[in-house]
Amino acid sequence: MAHLMQLEIVTPDKSLLNRDDVSYVLVETTIGGVGFLAHHAPLIGTLREGVLKFRDEKEVDHFLFVDGGFVEVKNNKVTVLCTAAEFAEDIDVEKAKRNMARAEASLANIEPTTDVNLVARNLRRAKARIKTAEQARKVGA
Repeated sequence: MAHLMQLEIVTPDKSLLNRDDVSYVLVETTIGGVGFLAHHAPLIGTLREGVLKFRDEKEVDHFLFVDGGFVEVKNNKVTVLCTAAEFAEDIDVEKAKRNMARAEASLANIEPTTDVNLVARNLRRAKARIKTAEQARKVGA
């Protein structure tokens, strides 16, 4: 049990995940990927839209899409606070691909009323959802 830690993922509307059998967590921060093992030093970081991977005590990898937010590591617990998150198996990949194509087209033909920051964020979100689903599929194959 000494090599395990707790992982909690919280969105504004719910506590999406709360497990105490996690051996590893990998998140995408604004400065790159950061991994955590049990008893990691305290840390607070800013997350970008991306994949969250965690491994349970049975060495099974799980994947979630996280829509930015914050990560806190303290007292052998990783807490993720984010605006939205979804498990890889719940991602509608076709919808994410349509959103990605729409965002790419919008960025290729910028109109005066285009909110470039919003479109770029939507593109990052769509790509991160697709990447999350692909990584989960590779592990499950």
